[in-house]
Amino acid sequence: MATGAPILLRRRNFQWYWNSAPDPWSVREEQWQKYTDIENEIIEDGHNQKRKEVEIDGNYVIDLKHQVQYKKGDSHKQRSIKRVQLDRDRSSLHLREERFSLPVPLATSTQAIDDNRDVEMEILHVRIGRLGHFAAVYAEDHINNQGKSLADVVQEAANGIIKEGSALNKEKEARWLAAQLLAVKHFGLNIATDHMFRIPAEIGDTVVHMYTLETFLYKLVNSHGRHQFSVTNETVKTLGPFYLILQRYLFQIETKNFFTVYRGLSLTDEQRQLFMTKRLEFTAFTSTSKNRVKAEQFGDTLLVIDLEPELSDGDTAEYCGSDIAHLSDFLNEEEFLIRTGTFFKFIKHEYNSKMKKHLIYLKSINGSNFLAADFMSRMS
Repeated sequence: MATGAPILLRRRNFQWYWNSAPDPWSVREEQWQKYTDIENEIIEDGHNQKRKEVEIDGNYVIDLKHQVQYKKGDSHKQRSIKRVQLDRDRSSLHLREERFSLPVPLATSTQAIDDNRDVEMEILHVRIGRLGHFAAVYAEDHINNQGKSLADVVQEAANGIIKEGSALNKEKEARWLAAQLLAVKHFGLNIATDHMFRIPAEIGDTVVHMYTLETFLYKLVNSHGRHQFSVTNETVKTLGPFYLILQRYLFQIETKNFFTVYRGLSLTDEQRQLFMTKRLEFTAFTSTSKNRVKAEQFGDTLLVIDLEPELSDGDTAEYCGSDIAHLSDFLNEEEFLIRTGTFFKFIKHEYNSKMKKHLIYLKSINGSNFLAADFMSRMS
């Protein structure tokens, strides 16, 4: 893989396990459980650095010298651990349900307003609606006319990840993620954050890869994207930098080959009707797969999305996202990531009785055409 991003050069042909058996020292009753992706990386780092021990979230100590795990302050209750060398890189054979099947948020003409919100929050959410996403608010308030370099933004992204992770009792995971960003921070030292600044591949590839990892980070970013009224000014500061780099870099590496992607959903009849309107806007990052069979494993509804944009005479095609499979920690998911603020046209709806699924066909359209048509409809 041609990249200078250290996180993408790491070998993934190993897996660490801990023995979860009621009697952890019984050879007959071994029950080996995988450590999570980031715990696996933290332990492997310690192993490669010849460290005696490392700590992971949950207040656990991993004693690498004696190959045991125990709670900090209670070293008498130990469980054995082991490292297994794999024949090939570990990868998921199936799509992750939470990543590929949660509801897709759509822009609507009316949104529920909480009468208890204060004026400051009301202004913030109006701005998010106007600008499209909270990372744009971060750019207006914390980048524009402030003389920051891209390295400064990377540092703020790392700081924000640590703060958000610590609040979720995921400090060790957050610090490992932040370290991956800081390892490429220097590539942004001489890049001014003007309106059209470009992101070096070393930084952009790292951010995309971090977004694909099974961590709190992509879940939190997506949660605030789906529920924009949950965004606070603090969220803008902590997650805005990471979100901004990801959104901008997806524009830089947008895929210009046209194909069809898929996403399985569980929808009520009312929710399904929202996709059967003339034009749709996706208001958060949306993970889809190029593999239809894998997407069909989820839900009662399959979105079939044609990425070739519908054009009028003289239009230049606008592309809606990027094929990020080569940057993913889960290559087999064949992920195509649709950017925030992209537009689609409803084509048709079918019900497949054999599959017992609703099929909703969408087609990419140029956002500028959508906005122009929306403006004219409002004027008429």
